[in-house]
Amino acid sequence: MAERIEHHFNRRYHAARRDIYLIRTETGWQVVGRIGGVDGKEAAHYYDDEADARRMVERMRRTAPPGEDNWALMPQPPSR
Repeated sequence: MAERIEHHFNRRYHAARRDIYLIRTETGWQVVGRIGGVDGKEAAHYYDDEADARRMVERMRRTAPPGEDNWALMPQPPSR
């Protein structure tokens, strides 16, 4: 079962919205980046260790265009 560890949101909506998710899976780590909200384009990257996954999260944050780079770390749902 996958567990969402972090969700970064760039405080924009519609086409300018960006989301980055750090997810722990049963077999490793996944980083999902989405541009354009729920119906936008999505890319997933898979990693064996947390450090590599976190480097991708930071890379995605740093490479957002100016004006779309005002990131907030969203609260996480409680663990079950």
